[in-house]
Amino acid sequence: METSFLVVFTFGLAAGQLLEEIWIKTKNSGKVDAMRRQNVYDYYTSLSSYHLFPAQNRSIKFSVKACNAAFILLSAAVDLNSPDFYEICLGCGYRSYQTFLRRKYNTGQTLAPYTPEIINCAAHVTFTLSWTVVGRIILTKDTDKGTEVVIDWSDPTPLPIMGIGIMTAWGAEGIWILEHICK
Repeated sequence: METSFLVVFTFGLAAGQLLEEIWIKTKNSGKVDAMRRQNVYDYYTSLSSYHLFPAQNRSIKFSVKACNAAFILLSAAVDLNSPDFYEICLGCGYRSYQTFLRRKYNTGQTLAPYTPEIINCAAHVTFTLSWTVVGRIILTKDTDKGTEVVIDWSDPTPLPIMGIGIMTAWGAEGIWILEHICK
């Protein structure tokens, strides 16, 4: 998959910390997801390529502008090349009305809450994704009314998360803004 690095902004924060926003544009990867492609991780853009390692903090805040099928991969490998992963798809399923959380390739283990208009073609939507070492994955969305929980799920046999990737597929392209706090 071809991606292009757009721009990096750096803003000062209190307590001697800097906030970096890294913008990444993802092209349409085609009809690709963990249900259909065993090596789905080959289609993702690894955040480690941009020297972002959110797995160290077990969370990432990001905004995405895409019409449908915006994917996040939580992988057991920094370079994403592992059969052990969680795949989250925003705006998937029939009429893009669902958010999918899949564990590994084609295991049939899919959480699919109804989330119409979870993402937007014309505006960035902000999310926070966090996870614990004991297997809890939480995805929240910023709204005009505050923070809305999209997914709150615990894996009884958790996978270690070492790398994070992003992609768009199923006809969609996306622009991602990834936030990273530097100390």
